[in-house]
Amino acid sequence: MRSPFPPLVRVSLAVLGVQALVCTVGPWLLPFDAQTPDWDALSVAPGVARHGFGTDAIGRDVLARTLAGGRLSLGIGVLSSVLALLIGLTYGAVAGLAGGRVERLMVRGLDVVSAIPFLLVVILLLTLFDRSLTLLLAAIGGYVWIDFARVMRAEAARLRNEPFVLASEAMGATFAQRLRLHVVPNLLPLAMVYLGLILPQAILVESFLGFLGLSIDEPGASWGSLLSDGVQELDSAPWTLLFPAAFLVTTLAAFQMLGDGLRDWLDVRTRPQAAA
Repeated sequence: MRSPFPPLVRVSLAVLGVQALVCTVGPWLLPFDAQTPDWDALSVAPGVARHGFGTDAIGRDVLARTLAGGRLSLGIGVLSSVLALLIGLTYGAVAGLAGGRVERLMVRGLDVVSAIPFLLVVILLLTLFDRSLTLLLAAIGGYVWIDFARVMRAEAARLRNEPFVLASEAMGATFAQRLRLHVVPNLLPLAMVYLGLILPQAILVESFLGFLGLSIDEPGASWGSLLSDGVQELDSAPWTLLFPAAFLVTTLAAFQMLGDGLRDWLDVRTRPQAAA
């Protein structure tokens, strides 16, 4: 049976599926723990002895740490993106359907929130509260939802004037009923497409925070914190930087291609060109 998705989407899904499977299951299958040092193999090169990706300065297996870091980065990226989707979809749908003064006030609210320096907010949060996974998810999700809400607001404003929404209003449907029955269901396909675009953004933000030492505390590690460790060992063990960076770049590129492919596939203006 022929897949309905274009080749770009299929390739991206295959790459991401393999990445997710390897990062999820891999750490349990390896003979080395991501945090346990092998004192007999300090900074060994890839392919030497029992460590296929080499070890770092204190003998920790780079492959095990890369896969464990990927599991954390992908998990945070997915969860924070889902959080951003829920916030952005709700905010945008309410603003677009309401219209008038309410819509203008909510759009101004987005402008105010987007003007706040994100890194400053995260540093303040980490200073005032104990660093935790919940706080990190809230910080990243609270950052990437803004542009998503703008897109949802514009689409909801278009739907507001569609005949089926106007007919529902004329028949006495309440605001909540029109929102739940007509606007949100019609926003979901577009929301799924943009979810593929904000996922790499969330992973990149988490990696940036991890690189600055603002992500999960030790012994937990993400791709960002591994990149930070790799930079410190760049002269003596460059593979500690190379492998986490390769996994991160591959994942971000696959998500970007997936988002672009889904957007082109769902856009009726590009379908005939794609088919030709």
